[in-house]
Amino acid sequence: MDRQRRITLLVEHAANPRHKGVLEDADVAMPGGSPECGGSLVVYLKGDGNGGIEDLSWTGQGDTISMGATSITFARVRHEDLTAQQVLDLDYDAFVEGLGREVIGSRTRNATLGLSTLKAAIRAYQREERSRNGERATA
Repeated sequence: MDRQRRITLLVEHAANPRHKGVLEDADVAMPGGSPECGGSLVVYLKGDGNGGIEDLSWTGQGDTISMGATSITFARVRHEDLTAQQVLDLDYDAFVEGLGREVIGSRTRNATLGLSTLKAAIRAYQREERSRNGERATA
């Protein structure tokens, strides 16, 4: 994909974000953001209890890169039906390369805001699941 197509994709996702909105029955609502990028978001995650992702969404605001890349991330997770572990295994550098390092420039924090917050939500969900399963095992 050439540079112009990558820019167009980011802009289109920022203008028409996928999977944006509050997920009312989420297991986890994970806030994310950083002063460096000026973006903030909340990732909503509902796990299936077996390592899969039943549903996910996000809300937030920020620049075209952070919002477009977040939308792209969530669309990919849903389209490819990625498991929680597959999301955790996604490589930040490869993700930025896919978006176009020449498009992102030095704003890698902006570009990875959605992915890093989604990973944090998955880790929080996994901790809660381990805690619940541990409580059941000792009860």
